[in-house]
This record gives sequence, structure tokens and C-alpha cells, in this order.
Amino acid sequence: MNLPPTIADTFISLAAFLGLIVLIRAIRSFDAGSPQTRRFLFGLRVLAVLMVSRVLAWWTGFFVFEAATIIAAGLVPLAAVLVAEALMRRHAPPLTKWIAGGGAASFAVLAFLPDALFGPWLLIGLFLYQLLTLALAGHMAVTRDRKSLSRAENQAVDRIALSLLLILPLLITDFRSTHVDFPVRLGGVAILFLCWLLISLGQRTVSHRDTVVSFVILTAVSLIAALAIVLEAGFDTAALIRTASVVTSAALVAVIWKDSLSLRMEQRRQSLIRHLAEDRIDDTMGFLKELQIHPMVEGALLLEETDLADLDLTSLKTLLSARPLLRASETSALSEAEIEQLAWLFEKYEATHVMLVSKKPFRLIALNMPSVSATPGAETELKVVQRMALLISERTHDRHP
Repeated sequence: MNLPPTIADTFISLAAFLGLIVLIRAIRSFDAGSPQTRRFLFGLRVLAVLMVSRVLAWWTGFFVFEAATIIAAGLVPLAAVLVAEALMRRHAPPLTKWIAGGGAASFAVLAFLPDALFGPWLLIGLFLYQLLTLALAGHMAVTRDRKSLSRAENQAVDRIALSLLLILPLLITDFRSTHVDFPVRLGGVAILFLCWLLISLGQRTVSHRDTVVSFVILTAVSLIAALAIVLEAGFDTAALIRTASVVTSAALVAVIWKDSLSLRMEQRRQSLIRHLAEDRIDDTMGFLKELQIHPMVEGALLLEETDLADLDLTSLKTLLSARPLLRASETSALSEAEIEQLAWLFEKYEATHVMLVSKKPFRLIALNMPSVSATPGAETELKVVQRMALLISERTHDRHP
């Protein structure tokens, strides 16, 4: 773990690249077509190019990767202003636009000129340009008209403004010179924190305080782990900083990936609600067949009266009229005959749930939902779907008796 600066910087930059890719995929899965999303994706892709191009420049020394790094770094402030405009639904001041656009164009040209012409002045100019433009974008966020934006929009602006508080102090560590030589570049850590803040926007129950507290806890645990490693191996302070940065970056990538999976699972869990909101409700069979392809109840069986001929239909109809959604484990207040029939029904179709979806004609749906996925929310959604299916069947029956 006594990492040389290049290896530590490489790990952190690649971790930031992975975090950005995860965030890009998460955003695209929800809405990739809106103008606001396109600006977000542009900014995230610029950061991703910056992270990977500078790693390639460090390890290969090729001029094309060095130029790509300067160009991407010059585009970061412009992307920040574009995202700020989209979030606040208003144009940036003309001076801010000129600074952002002019700086990006200037560094796109300067990136291809020999280092001998500018030396360290190019990096100093880039740093001042980034600092000034990001500060102007932050000023736009602070001075915005909160009443003109929705709660969700204000929350998004607040999360990004919060990340800028971390990004700006850490920005200086990405610029090296003979006078400034930090043990590790921390810009990648700031980008990972930005990714975490943005991906947490999809979790409406997570507040700013929850996110900040989680970040503080994660950082503290990473520092303690790094300190234990350094003390065990007898490393110096620089090694402690590099080790802590690597451990924190790895932990942030893991958290971002986990949160993206949570968003994906939430999206799948909402599929039944979307089925009610979007699919056809004028045809019972059409509704039920479309229901069967949804991930949550994929493979559910539609049972007609002929499929239930070996059961006591009269008793079964009476039971399901009173309890239209039954679980295999739900046998309280049932007679022995009813328990025996249900046990045979669940065993025959390898089902965990049976629900009544039509009385005339009598139809059931049998599905298998393992206990590990049968959350209270899923159970409630099944009840909603069952009631909707029954109402559609009654409506269809009344229309075509």
C-alpha cells in the first residue's frame, strides 16, 4: 500500500471514471432525451474524458493524450455553466458566458502548442480559468430565485452547489509545479463525491443531511483504515494521504454502484404501478397478458376454470371472494378442507401467491414471489393490481353481459 504518486493518482482517476460511467448509465436509463439531461450528460462525459485521457498521458507520454487532457479540462467550466443554466432555467450573465466559452475555445487551441512556449503558465491559466468560472456558476446557484423552481429542482441545485464546496478546495491538488507538490491529486475524489450526490437525487427519501453524514462516516472509516495500514507498515505522512485517498475512492465507487443498483431495482419495482398507469384497461385478457411480461410477476400463470377442475370450485370461489389475494403461508382462520385445497393449488403450480382477477368467468393468477423479494411495497402493489384487474373484468362483463 506504499503507493507511488503515479499509481495512487491513476487509481483515483480510474475510480472517478468508473463512478462517472455508472452515473451516466443511471441517468440515461431514466431520461436521455430532454435538453436538461443532454447538458448533464455532456458535462459528465467531459469529466470522464478528462479522467481517462490524463491517465493515458501519464503512462504513455503521447502528445495527443496530453492535448485531450487540456481540452477536456478547458471544457469543464463551460459544461458547469451549461448545467447551471439548465437547472435554473435561466441564461447565465453575458460575462459568464463569454468567460466560459472563450476560455474553452482558447485552451482547445493552446493544447496543441508546444510546452516550451508557455511552460507552467498554461497550467496556471487553466487553474485560474476553472476557479473563476466554477465560482461564477456557484454564484448563479446561490443567487437564484428559489420560488421559480420546483422542490426537486432546488434540491438538485443544492446538491451540486454542495459538491462545488468540496471540488473547489481540492481542485488545486490536481495542478503540480515545483512550488506546489501534493502527495496525491484529489480532484477524482471530489468527482466521486459529485457522482454520489447526483445519484442520490433519485432517492427522494435521502436528505442533504443524510448524504453529508454518510460521506463523513465513509471518509472517517477510510481514514482510520488507512491509518491502521500506515502504522502497521511504518509509512510516512505522504503515504498516509495517498493510502487514505485510494481507500476513500474505492469505497465511493462501491457506494455509487450500490446506489445505482438500488435505483434500478426501484425502477423494476415500480413496473406494476406503470402497468396500471400506462397499459390497456378496456380488455381483461389484454391487461392480464401484458401483466405477465412485467419483471416483477414474470412467468405468472393465468388459470381458467378448466385448469381448476380437480378442485372444489364452489368452495374456492367463496374463499377467494372474501380473500382475493392469498399467500401460501397465509392459512389462518381457514378450515381444513380449504387449507388442503390451497396446498394442492400452490403445490401444483409452484406458486407463492394466488389472486382473483375475474369472477365471471372465474380466473386466477398464480405467481411465484420468493420471500426475499416479497417486500411490503410489493405486496401492496399486488393488491392494487388484483383490484384493478377485478374492476376491469367487472366493467367488461357489464358492457358485454
